[in-house]
Amino acid sequence: MVLNIFPRREKTVVAPAPALESTLPEPSVEALEDRKRPTRRGSRGGRGRGKAAVAEVAPDGAVAPQDTTEAPPRAPARRTRTRPAVSQELEVAVPEAPSETVPEPAVPAARSRRTPRQPATSGAEEVPTRAPVEATTAGILKAIEQQSRQIDQLIRMQEEAGRRGGGSSGAASAPPARVGVFVDAANVELASDRLRARFDWKKILDMLTRDRQLVRAIAYSPVHDDPGVSIETQRFVEPFLGKGYKVVTKPLKRFADGSIKANVDIEMALDVIEMADRLDVVCLISGDGDFQRLVEVVQSKGVRVEVVAVGSSTASNLRNAADYYIDLQTRLKDVKV
Repeated sequence: MVLNIFPRREKTVVAPAPALESTLPEPSVEALEDRKRPTRRGSRGGRGRGKAAVAEVAPDGAVAPQDTTEAPPRAPARRTRTRPAVSQELEVAVPEAPSETVPEPAVPAARSRRTPRQPATSGAEEVPTRAPVEATTAGILKAIEQQSRQIDQLIRMQEEAGRRGGGSSGAASAPPARVGVFVDAANVELASDRLRARFDWKKILDMLTRDRQLVRAIAYSPVHDDPGVSIETQRFVEPFLGKGYKVVTKPLKRFADGSIKANVDIEMALDVIEMADRLDVVCLISGDGDFQRLVEVVQSKGVRVEVVAVGSSTASNLRNAADYYIDLQTRLKDVKV
């Protein structure tokens, strides 16, 4: 049996150390603001390198009082376009402050001379295809050809309509000329007596108004001064009755020497001038040279004057003044009774 002669040592119980708080106390508002302030690096003695005050924790868990000494006022920081530097000593990430600088306007890119159909390539430029251009040209040629066929068809239809109507296509499209016929009955009838022929005044009227619009046909005829003689039976009235003429009469004048004269020039000239504004053509049937001035006045109004008479009984000055002259003697087969 072994005896323990050494005195028993009592085990010393070590009081457990007070546990430190696992979490740090929340920093004050002033400390957070100091952390957010951007620092400025420079060579002026370390100015601007302020450290945020961090609360110290004592071993027994009490918070050490913070230094309340106010830092000297700092100069206002200049606005720069660079991002504010964050102190390397801070372990907590601080969000960047929004930049107050105005962004510069973007410089517009230079316009490319290439069209959307010709994109730029790193290598040699591609040759643009000619298919769209050829297709457009073919469409234009096709439309022109179609219009040409339509125009040809319209021309053929117009010519065919003109043949049915007995006139040309130009006469069918343009309005007919307005014509007035004025006859010096005594002058032309006496000339026909020298030819020993009688004129059919209906045929003469149809010849002068062919393809034209007749406005008025007037025959100026002298009559016997004896009221007992019927007008219808008189020499210069009877050939025009029922032939489409209006007959204007004037009594014969007898002179002391026994001569007889019937002058209808004034009445005929007045009617021609009054109607000239409503006519395109004036057919003057007379060979009297006194009508030369009348022809010139009517022509000055833009009216065409055609003189119709017997060639051997027509004054040369009247023939030369007319726009067109018709010799009844050369057309006797067509106009005689």
